[in-house]
Amino acid sequence: MADEPTTTSFPSGAAGSGKRVASALEAGDGVAASSQPQGPVARWKQWVLPSFADLIFLVLASFILLTPAIGVLLADADTGWHIRNGELILATHQVPHTDPFSYTRGGAPWYAWEWFYDAVIAAIHHVAGLNGVVLFTAVIIALTFSLLFRFVLRRSGNFVVAVGLTLLAAGAAQVHMLARPHVLSWLFTLLWLEALYRFAEGRSTVLLWLPPLMLLWVNVHGGFLLGIVLLAMFLCGELWNVCRAPDKEGRRRLTRLAAVLVLCLGVTLLTPYGYELHVHVYEYLSNGYLMNSIDEFMSPNFHAHGYGYFEALILLSFLAAVWGRRALTATDLLLLLFAIHIGLYSSRNIPLAGIFIALATAPVWAEVLSASRKSRPAPARTGALLDSLRGISDEMGGMESRFRGHLLVVTALVLIAAVAVNGGRLFSRQVMDAHFNEHKFPVRAAEFIASQNIRNGVFNPDSWSGYLIYRLYPQTRFYFDDRHDFFGEAFVRDYVKIRNADSQWPELLRKYQVRWVLIPARWSLTAVLKESRDWHLEYDDGLAVVFSRISR
Repeated sequence: MADEPTTTSFPSGAAGSGKRVASALEAGDGVAASSQPQGPVARWKQWVLPSFADLIFLVLASFILLTPAIGVLLADADTGWHIRNGELILATHQVPHTDPFSYTRGGAPWYAWEWFYDAVIAAIHHVAGLNGVVLFTAVIIALTFSLLFRFVLRRSGNFVVAVGLTLLAAGAAQVHMLARPHVLSWLFTLLWLEALYRFAEGRSTVLLWLPPLMLLWVNVHGGFLLGIVLLAMFLCGELWNVCRAPDKEGRRRLTRLAAVLVLCLGVTLLTPYGYELHVHVYEYLSNGYLMNSIDEFMSPNFHAHGYGYFEALILLSFLAAVWGRRALTATDLLLLLFAIHIGLYSSRNIPLAGIFIALATAPVWAEVLSASRKSRPAPARTGALLDSLRGISDEMGGMESRFRGHLLVVTALVLIAAVAVNGGRLFSRQVMDAHFNEHKFPVRAAEFIASQNIRNGVFNPDSWSGYLIYRLYPQTRFYFDDRHDFFGEAFVRDYVKIRNADSQWPELLRKYQVRWVLIPARWSLTAVLKESRDWHLEYDDGLAVVFSRISR
């Protein structure tokens, strides 16, 4: 399982060596280049007809944008405060260092570590509203998985393997498809990992792209830490190679990886917060109480919808480790172990785990599907199936390499962007209507608060906070929102006590000067407040209730 120093291992049944397949695909020649038709008509088709990667992009983007699934991206209200923070950045031309949103901790030091994403998304919102925000997110998600398909195809040289692994990874990612900055981390992680794999295949200059990418990544999302981890992982793989077979080229490659790792670590300091951001991120991620209290950081519930894709990927990982002794490198094995760990540790990591597993296991499944009957004896039906899949893969792989114009994708994006800017209307028909779901968020209750001119002293659940900031900021500031790293463990513990109607809830509401309570109607605290002589029910729409403190 040694990590090969110059090229990725590919199955002998593939079209040429792995490196030749990669070069052919990149050059647009493909595995069936010799049969490519020539002439003006054929050349015209190459630049107009969509590739399969284009189709993956279009299907994913269309599913998100032009079906009821459009509401999925706004199922988490974080998007709201990201937009309002970005508007502050654009208005003041400064990155915030103190909290602008809450009345409980207003003015306290705050690390807006996703500031660049916030500014971009606010600019998009200014032009096209929530339709534009959802369009931007859909494009990033679709681009990520269309590129994953191309990268898996490049690594495996097998079209069927690339389609299967990409669809499984995309299916697993649906559990965390939201209009939030982490989707950019998916894309950056994929590009980062592809660059490292290309370096492992002998392309040293590709490492030059990593420091600039890190500079963007560290100002967009906290997932930049993954880039450092992946660099260290590939460094370990190269070290394994050097220990097993010492040579000058191996040591040179090891030195280059180490130098880029140090350089990227230095680049992570180039944020508005310097080294203090690193200290803050470490304190946040190492806080056991917060990690065990925030839903998306908890381990996945495999009884819930959508997690079956990740289960399938875990199974494929184990089978790859058993069958892929020749094709699975030491680095691939490290990546698989890491992917399974982070996916089982936290549900929000499952999309990244799917990407890792797809890329790491691609050569193994290409070997399994491409092996000849002589090299791998099998029952007649199984052998016939493998031959059929190999034929489909060769034919489709050749076609994939020839279609490279992306005209259909560009045309579709221009049209959808025009629709988004036009308020979601195509001519007189409404085809896009991105909004926060009034059956999940307190849309009508927020209107009541606005009508009553309520400014401060409002207790609220963290799951509604992003929407409330989006709808009511700056007129109203709230008790709490889901920037859990900012509020800290002590504050969150008090919030949980109030939410659960703990015996201390009256004292805690007085401690935080709460005069209004906006909470879900189903909370146990709702029943308690209805029985209290100190609180009066002002509003109830079945989803949300609003109480006011009775003055005495």
